[in-house]
Parts: sequence; C-alpha cells; structure tokens
Amino acid sequence: MTIDRIHHEIKFRWNKLNSNHKKDFPSAYLDDAINKATDDYIEIFYSGNNSKEYKFGFEVTQQRIDMLQTLVPTDTDGSILSYTATLISTGQYKVNLAAFTPKYRHFLRAYVVPVECPEKKIPVTIVRLNDLDTKLADANTQPSLTWNRCLGSIKNNNLVLYTKDYTIASVKIEYLRNPVKVFFSGYDTLEFLGGDTNAYEDTDPKVTSDLPEQYHDLLVDMAVQYIARTLEDNNKVNLQKEQILNKV
Repeated sequence: MTIDRIHHEIKFRWNKLNSNHKKDFPSAYLDDAINKATDDYIEIFYSGNNSKEYKFGFEVTQQRIDMLQTLVPTDTDGSILSYTATLISTGQYKVNLAAFTPKYRHFLRAYVVPVECPEKKIPVTIVRLNDLDTKLADANTQPSLTWNRCLGSIKNNNLVLYTKDYTIASVKIEYLRNPVKVFFSGYDTLEFLGGDTNAYEDTDPKVTSDLPEQYHDLLVDMAVQYIARTLEDNNKVNLQKEQILNKV
C-alpha cells in the first residue's frame, strides 16, 4: 500500500470514514501510530513475544520469516553480506554491528569462512554470556575446524566470535535492519523542529512502509489497535481482533 492508502484504511477502520463517528487525526499522529505499530510488528514477529498484548487470533511466530523478509539486507546478487572480522586476541574476533549500513537491529544468523579451509562455511552458534566459558572449555561444544563449530556472543553492539584451531577469513551475517519511518509529507516532524536536519520536513516526499506489502493490511489493523489502546477504546480493540481473525 502507498502511505495514502494506509492512512485511508486506518481512518476507514477507526472513524467509519466520513461519518464523524469518531474523532479524526492529523497526518503526523497517524504517521506516529504507523511507525509505532511497525516497531511492535518487528519485535513480535522476530521474537514471537507479544508483550504489548495485541489481539492476534493466531500464533505470532507464524510465517515470521516471510513477514520480515524485506528488512533483511543482501548483497547485490542476493547473497548474504560479507564482513571482515577484527582479531582482538588469540582465537577471538569481533565485528562492529553498530557500523552496519543499513542500520543493524537484530541478529538472524552467521557463518565464518576459515583461512585454512576456504570451502567451508562454519555456522556461528550464539551463546549466552553465562554459558560461554563452559562451552569454550567443553570438548563437545568448543570451537573446532574439524567439527565445524564457531561460538559467538553479542555484546556492546559487537558480534564476538570465538575460534580455536582456525583463522577467520570472512564472516557472512544475516540480520534485520531498521525499517524506514513512514511520512505522509506536508508537515515538519518534531525531530526536525527540534534541530535534527536529517528528519523529515514538510517539503520532503511521501514515504510508505517497507514491510512486505502483503502484510500492510495487518499493519493497518495493528495501527488501529495501537490507537484504540492509547485512547482506551476496548470495543475497538476487540473489533480489530475480529478483523484479524478473518484474515488468517
């Protein structure tokens, strides 16, 4: 959907379009609601955690890879992006996730290519920091070129990689980027008025959602649910649940 259509659909579902049944909202408010619903959408379908209690009638992990596919950056040929790992100590490397363009949001998967055996792709197993020392010391879980094992941890916006008997030539990383902020145009955003020259201003062109288009309809329902929860309209929250149930 275009941003015009998304706004139209939100107003239609919220306000019974042109009926004045409910109060209308300015474009800036609707953009904020869409952007907030987008952030919630990503967190829900990335982690499966519906802590914001959206009224979904289906398992929130359903089809979640498809639901986020447009936010996974790839190389020009469609392959996983390749990065150089910096050696920080013997058998320990790091990749600065904060330097990624497009901007990094969530880790999906990675594998390393060893210098000693460049035809190999060794998957990275992300380990909780509390378990790291144990797994590094255990012969059954520690890094190994023979057994295709590489351990990783994410801390301080770095992907830290642990090897033992091999050197990393490159790292292939698949991640979720931040979505674009939608913008209906025709107004200065609060961020721009606050001095952020990179933020949207009234003369900037319209920007629509870059979530997969087949799920824009769900995004609209989530935006309406967000507005209804914000305004404590429980009847509308439940009505949107019924709308979602009819689509899945």
